Amino acid sequence: MNRHTYYGVWRHIWRHMMRATVKSILVILVALAIFLTQGWLQETINRNEIEINRLYETRTVSGQILLENSFHMTEYRAGNVIRRRTIDDIIATDIMIEIYFEATAPWTFVTNPDVDLVILNEILDEFAGDGNDFDSWQHSDFLDELIAIEQLAPFINRHAFTPTTQVPGASVISIDIEIEFASGFDQDSFVYTDENLETPVPIILSERIMMRNGFELGDTVSIGYDLNQRPASWQQMPAVIIGMHQHEPMIQDILLPLSAWEFAQGDNIGFRTLEFTIDPRLNSELPAIQESIEEIIRRFGAGFEPLMLDLLDEEIRFVVQTLELNVSLLRLLYPVVVVVSMMIAIALSFFLTLQNTKNVAVMRIFGATRKKVGLLLWIEQIILCLSGLILGLCFLIALGWGGSVLELLGIAGLYLLSVMIGSAFGIFIIIRHAPLELLQVKE
Repeated sequence: MNRHTYYGVWRHIWRHMMRATVKSILVILVALAIFLTQGWLQETINRNEIEINRLYETRTVSGQILLENSFHMTEYRAGNVIRRRTIDDIIATDIMIEIYFEATAPWTFVTNPDVDLVILNEILDEFAGDGNDFDSWQHSDFLDELIAIEQLAPFINRHAFTPTTQVPGASVISIDIEIEFASGFDQDSFVYTDENLETPVPIILSERIMMRNGFELGDTVSIGYDLNQRPASWQQMPAVIIGMHQHEPMIQDILLPLSAWEFAQGDNIGFRTLEFTIDPRLNSELPAIQESIEEIIRRFGAGFEPLMLDLLDEEIRFVVQTLELNVSLLRLLYPVVVVVSMMIAIALSFFLTLQNTKNVAVMRIFGATRKKVGLLLWIEQIILCLSGLILGLCFLIALGWGGSVLELLGIAGLYLLSVMIGSAFGIFIIIRHAPLELLQVKE
């Protein structure tokens, strides 16, 4: 075809689309609506996935290991819940950015260093009786609680207290742990490396213990403790008072380095507290992480009593999992919408093509070939479809739903392919009939 022929073809297509204004607008609007619907679905999926990733990366999930049933704790193991090897196994998983643990012993006391161990045992035997049935609550004024920690800073942060309720008009009250150090000592002095426990252990006592015993900062004292054995086996370790705290909730607490307590207790050491924060980069793997931790704490001998995991992942479970469920449903719906859209495109283009039966008959009578007539009808449907898709693309970009170019091109390509298929079927049915037969067909 020469240039004039091409011009005539395009002019015919344009005039026919203008004469069939309602049909042309219908094709454009359907393409626009379907394209917007699929674009909206894809954008909703993308936005939900971005929000899920943001929540996973910005939310911290913490947890702790607890007794499965605190009422079953045996008295002589009071304060000992988790064994050291269990903590080591959890640390070895390398899934945490923070981990905090502390060991405790509620049956300890501070005395002057000249108190002989024999005298000390006689005093304890008097309290315990012949059966060594020692009631720590009954003699709480005499006993102190020992808390063994690795570092002071995490301990202070954890035990700082801010009341959740306040008197109207009153200022917010925050109760922090303030430590007064002896001359020549500071927070860095709270370390211990002597495995034989021959040198004094640096300790921090409460003001109440200091006043009760008449101690001064820098004094050398002795700590009596139980090895958690039956019958009771009481031991002593030398200590030096490097500081004093006035924290009201811990008026009878002794703070000492965890390493010293491990040297003293050996395999008998137990931990009361194990808290941790999971690496946010692994939040998407929380079910597997929970399963691995539970496997560790359920091993034989993981704790002095059966243990349980308390994972504080409510926000992840209720918010993120809801979003993930929405994404899953949208992903299931998306292919359904695509298939339905293709079926609509095929059916609409097929029936609209059949509406051109009389025009095809007239063109055939005036000498147009079947190939030329089919090409004209096919191009007309494609032009109308492309108009709707381009208009839909402009709307998506204006609304900020642009998303991925490849995804949009894929959506448009499937719809255009469906229109081409539907038009091809309609054209095939029309052009196989003679012109006179087409004139007898009712539109």
